[in-house]
Amino acid sequence: MWWSASSADRGVFPTPPADERPNWTVVDAGWLRLRHGQFGPSAGLRRVDVAGCCLLVIGFCVTPSGELSGIAARVAGGDGSALARVRGSRVVIAVRRDDLLVMGDLAGQHVVFFARTDDGEVVLGSHASELAHHTDRSLDPSWLAARLLVPNASDVWWTGSPWRGVRAVRPGWALRLTREGQATTTCLDSFPQPHGRLRKAGTELRTALTESVRNRVAAASRPTVDLSGGLDSSTVAVLAAGAAMEQVPAITLTADGVEDVEIAAAVARAVPGLAHEQWPIPDAVLPYSGLDAVPVVDEPDSNVATLARSRWWLRLLAEFGSDLHLSGDGGDAVLIALPAYLADLACPRRLPELWRHVAGWARLRHQAPHALVRAASAVRRTSYRAALQAEAKRLRGVAPSASGWARLVAWVEHSRVAEWMTPTARNAVAQRLDEHADAHPSPVVPGELGIGDALSWLSLATFGRAQRLYTDLAATMGVDHHAPYLDDTVVRACWSVAASLRTTPDRAKPLLRYAMGELVPPQLIGRRTKGDYTALVYRGLRENAPMLREVLTRSRLAELGIINDRAIQTAIDRAAAGVPIPLGAFDAVVGTELWLRGQERNRHACLD
Repeated sequence: MWWSASSADRGVFPTPPADERPNWTVVDAGWLRLRHGQFGPSAGLRRVDVAGCCLLVIGFCVTPSGELSGIAARVAGGDGSALARVRGSRVVIAVRRDDLLVMGDLAGQHVVFFARTDDGEVVLGSHASELAHHTDRSLDPSWLAARLLVPNASDVWWTGSPWRGVRAVRPGWALRLTREGQATTTCLDSFPQPHGRLRKAGTELRTALTESVRNRVAAASRPTVDLSGGLDSSTVAVLAAGAAMEQVPAITLTADGVEDVEIAAAVARAVPGLAHEQWPIPDAVLPYSGLDAVPVVDEPDSNVATLARSRWWLRLLAEFGSDLHLSGDGGDAVLIALPAYLADLACPRRLPELWRHVAGWARLRHQAPHALVRAASAVRRTSYRAALQAEAKRLRGVAPSASGWARLVAWVEHSRVAEWMTPTARNAVAQRLDEHADAHPSPVVPGELGIGDALSWLSLATFGRAQRLYTDLAATMGVDHHAPYLDDTVVRACWSVAASLRTTPDRAKPLLRYAMGELVPPQLIGRRTKGDYTALVYRGLRENAPMLREVLTRSRLAELGIINDRAIQTAIDRAAAGVPIPLGAFDAVVGTELWLRGQERNRHACLD
């Protein structure tokens, strides 16, 4: 989904080339000029005009027109918080006579960026790199380092971007821009306290997810779905089959030694509305293949390891004729809390509950239960501000870092990218943490959330901001890709119960079970495992090690003072020899390096 906006009076943005932004249109709404590129049957532009307000909704929206008119009237009367009631996965813009409000989605998938031109004009858009190019901004190495080193502490880095001077609006917040060019942000959404009833939340989740899938399928002529064999994608597939008039093709990518295909086939047999398609993954698209032909996306993408596979199967999906593809992406992010939720149970009245959770996780993770109790208690008695300051000391090498699974029970945890990062870059991130701690005594989230819910919210925002890059990639391949789990109503349903209820060691995703238990085939309900592709990843890394060494020799990251090339080369050698390395951290480094090289190519192309 692409859009940009500026004052209609000044005409700041040039007309985009047709090959770069096909199907774009220009809309004037009061004093705002909006440029919007539509892709796919279920994502477009809706407009409602009432006295004193023009309401624009970009993306997927299920709110009826009558409701939108009521929301626009409330905004015209001064109630900006009404924007949060627009349901779906969207950006909403309300233009009034003297100002406008613009707000993205709750999951962080539709980011609102803004920047100021040399003459003081504020420009808005969906893509930071385009705003940076138009306003002639330079790279921000400190932001890149923070995004690499503390990815889940998204409140620390969210409002920035890879470009100096290009800002982002937090999920749940809105940007207010006056006609004179004054820009401020404020929180317009706030979650109520969780009600603590799984059954009620399950009903809310079922209603929300069913509505999200049904409305998308109804708009498509040939919808397709993921069917990986997991609970998340299978649930979406079952709902899509129930909403479609004809059988829905359900796509399973198969690989030797991965159990998912048998489970996916069993689900397809149990659901008459699904037509199962099995597509074997060819060796030509092994992980880390095709790194010499990586497309340039808006921000660094840590999913670069599987990019060749993604492009291969998205191309097949487009050739298959899909005009809408639904995935289970985001299910983990909304249905499972981070381990730090244990700190919410570390109080006298909940000690039996804490011990039950700790004992269960200790068995599953082969950990000492007392280590988890100590970690949970430490988080409970430490403020967020103090935790950020302590993490800053660790990054500077002043304090020791925790180890084992218990290290995940923490306010903030740095990535193992630290093993390859320069002292200068670690110090820069430490300074960011200290500055954030000075300004924010608690996590910056929409509402008074518990520890587990707040940190899981920040992690969701990280996921959503990365997911939009995959959606953009799919669009360039001719696929309209949607993740219903990231819709606002789904997110609200999941956060309506505390993290300690929707995450337990006894049952996987209990909230989804309450919501969909009788709809999903029984063999899925008790599944606790996922297909393991680790062997395939290391095989791809070993076969593509020469290209990886080339990419990370005299790297752009090293030139910016962020990564030590020698340290990352050692990691490649170890992985190629079969020694485990932190793959997630490694992929983030590779993705950022390739993004930097792509920006360099784009700059040279513009100069030519």
